[in-house]
Amino acid sequence: MARRGEITIFLSMVLLSICTLLCGLAESARTAGARLYLRTALDSSMDSLMAQYHRGLWKQYRILGLEHEDKEMLEEELSAFLAPYMEASNWYPMEVSQASAEDVVLLTQGNGRYLEEEILDYMRYGLVGVLWDEMDENGAGELLGALKEAGSISQVSGFYEGHTKEAVRLEKALEAIQSCLEEQNDRWQRADGELADLDGGGFIREGERMQRQLERIPGLVSSYERQADRLAQALAESRRDFEGREDLSPSVREGLEEEIRQYEAYTAEDGERRQEVAALTEMSRENRSFIQGTIEEAESVMEYIANWEPSDEDDELDEEALWRPVQRRWRRYPKLSLGIKFGVADKEKEGFLEQVGAMARQGFLELVVPEGAVVSGRTLELLDCPSGSRSDDGPEGDSGERGILERLIIGEYGIRFFRSFQKESSQDGQYELEYLIQGEKKDRDNLSGTVARLLAVREGLNLVHILSDSGKRQEARTLAAAIAGGTGILPLVSILTFFIMCIWALGESLMDVRRLLDGERVPLIKEAGDWSLSLEGLLEMGKTRTLAGTGDGAEGKGLDYKGYLRLLLFAGYEQDTAYRMMDMMQLNIRKEQPGFRLERCAWKVDMKLLASGKHVFFGLGLWKNREGQTAPYDTAMTVSGSY
Repeated sequence: MARRGEITIFLSMVLLSICTLLCGLAESARTAGARLYLRTALDSSMDSLMAQYHRGLWKQYRILGLEHEDKEMLEEELSAFLAPYMEASNWYPMEVSQASAEDVVLLTQGNGRYLEEEILDYMRYGLVGVLWDEMDENGAGELLGALKEAGSISQVSGFYEGHTKEAVRLEKALEAIQSCLEEQNDRWQRADGELADLDGGGFIREGERMQRQLERIPGLVSSYERQADRLAQALAESRRDFEGREDLSPSVREGLEEEIRQYEAYTAEDGERRQEVAALTEMSRENRSFIQGTIEEAESVMEYIANWEPSDEDDELDEEALWRPVQRRWRRYPKLSLGIKFGVADKEKEGFLEQVGAMARQGFLELVVPEGAVVSGRTLELLDCPSGSRSDDGPEGDSGERGILERLIIGEYGIRFFRSFQKESSQDGQYELEYLIQGEKKDRDNLSGTVARLLAVREGLNLVHILSDSGKRQEARTLAAAIAGGTGILPLVSILTFFIMCIWALGESLMDVRRLLDGERVPLIKEAGDWSLSLEGLLEMGKTRTLAGTGDGAEGKGLDYKGYLRLLLFAGYEQDTAYRMMDMMQLNIRKEQPGFRLERCAWKVDMKLLASGKHVFFGLGLWKNREGQTAPYDTAMTVSGSY
């Protein structure tokens, strides 16, 4: 009797469906686990890759950078870190099909922003014991404003210091005219004496010399007028510059305004003097004609005397009577003079003051470098440094500008990790902070430029102190009155007073900078007891061209040299500063690793991985390829690593 198997076939199909369902569920869970496993492996491998940061860069500067030759190198290293995960015997069999570096962001890219980010991340945990521990953004803004104001004051004082010199030259132009007029009067006296001696030839010689002096008058007047025009134009330009400055506080602006008005009063009074001076041109022409007429009359007398013949023995020639009309005419000569007040009485002291200004503008570095210190002559090799291959491709929408506190923090990082001038090791060429500030190739230029900036800051702050000190202002005015003399016009005394105050502030600044380079401290805002240089010392400084007249000052008070460099870095921070930091990092690491380049150090790496996996619970023919092997499936993942 035959048996039918419907139930067996049905159960087989049911069991097959259940097994398929269970295998599908198991494979789905395994696939999810495989993706998680691959993600874990990829993240771990990227961490291992980024952990290969340059040890020297971290040790010296606390900056993380992944040194590499090219993208292929990064791909190979990531694949090598993934290999143990791929070779492990587990439920997640797979292998790497492709690892590609999609994007590599270098430390040198982004206008220096990536380096700044690392600096800020590190410095947030290292700001203990800094000058501005308790400073908030408002305080930092006030400090920045004070530094900018000091720089502006220095520039304004420099302009008007130059105008004072122009005014002195204008006075000297009047003195030249007066000297010419006095020479004419002296020649007139001599010519009159020759007539009294009945010496016609001597009279004519002196008259001709007077004519030559008169011929000089139009040129001297024209020179004076040109100088007066230049001064008026320069004062107008300086006035516009002064009014356009927005970084001057109301009190400082008011003090400077009071002094500037004195220059304008001087030019106004000089306008009145100018009319009298201008009249000399026409008067000199008239006098030349007068002299020429008198000379011709004298020549007629001389010719008559030379041709005279007596009519008899008793006939005598009365020469005195012949010359008397010439004398009467000569004594009607309209002498020229300047009926105005002008001139600088004490040219020696005025010259000493100008000499101090010249010392500060030309070759001042040797004056302020401490005795025994030798300025480095090194030239930096910057050919392939980051600043020379700068890349501006930052994140989209990134302005590249930093806030006040961030600039403050980055500047503090520079102070901590870079060296500066020290008189004990001045010749070693360690002017790194000076390079950050100036960016020149030569150590000498970097030191000189930095010192010039320090000088400008100190000059501005010192001038503010003088303007607020009535005693010092009175001392300056007394000296100005002595230099101008009793004949000096009042506005000239006033502008000489401001000139003296500017030079005094400059001389004190030279003393301040020398003390800083010598390792001493100088208060940022001085009080009366902190002042070092007297006016006598200032004149001696100009006389000897040395920094004489040092006082006790404020020993142990204020900021040292690095403290002032901190201020300069803060006030002058820009994107170039970050690149200069990178230059110094590269140059110093090259001492141990020749050929090191910071542009080969990655800040961020984006990788893409394509992995080929195998099904474990799907081994049926439906999932086999033509060769009879289980068909693989691909999984793509991305990973990003940054510092």
